Amino acid sequence: MKNGTRDKRWLRRKVISISMIVILTVFPFAGYQAFANGDVATQTDATAKAVEGPVTTGLVIDGYYGEWSQYPASDITYSSNNGYSVHKGQLAVENGRLYVHFSMNDLYTSQMQFQFWKIVVDGKECVLNILPVNADGSINWSGQMYGLGEGIYRNFGVFAGYYTDIDGDVAFTVYDSAHTETGKGDEIEFSISLDKLAAYLGINIDQGATITVSNPNIGAQGVTITGTPTGPWAGTAMAMALATGGVCAFRRKKKERI
Repeated sequence: MKNGTRDKRWLRRKVISISMIVILTVFPFAGYQAFANGDVATQTDATAKAVEGPVTTGLVIDGYYGEWSQYPASDITYSSNNGYSVHKGQLAVENGRLYVHFSMNDLYTSQMQFQFWKIVVDGKECVLNILPVNADGSINWSGQMYGLGEGIYRNFGVFAGYYTDIDGDVAFTVYDSAHTETGKGDEIEFSISLDKLAAYLGINIDQGATITVSNPNIGAQGVTITGTPTGPWAGTAMAMALATGGVCAFRRKKKERI
């Protein structure tokens, strides 16, 4: 009985220790870094930096796309049989914001048309407009959207329907201004506030929501995400999984001793 009591105490302490280590490791990096209002950069060198830029542990709208490798991608195409002519789309939700990432295939010989998007949340849909903005976030109706040179462009906002601000943050990258078949295709990432989108649509967006985003100028397919897990929840799930693994390992060892 004494050995059994000691084993149980050891097991509880082991599970708690593993869980705390994982939680303390994951949680500090689950946050979202917003692009500050008024801190608008219009263009930076994208030729090398956007490819070799920093990879963050959480999603950050900055024109560096390495962190998206941690998320599943969907093919976007007009039924082309050429695998090289498939665009890619990704969605994620972190800290009350929806993140969107689309990349054009390298054979696409025009600038990405990124002004119009469609979003559907549990059957309720609206148009999203990406438009040039001034430093104060207001729409810059004379701002340039086409014929952009190589660079990362941050001077855009996201607006629902007839230009309702939904706290959008945008980075659009042009790698090859000539858009030759030997150059890299354009990329875009943006995020919006789910609370502001819900207010515009007149619905509640809970953790079980199904969200689909598409761009009719890029392809017929949309990208869908079901459920809105946040960083901390994912961290807790990981801790529980590791703790369960520790219990199984302990039980196996105990049986071997017997």
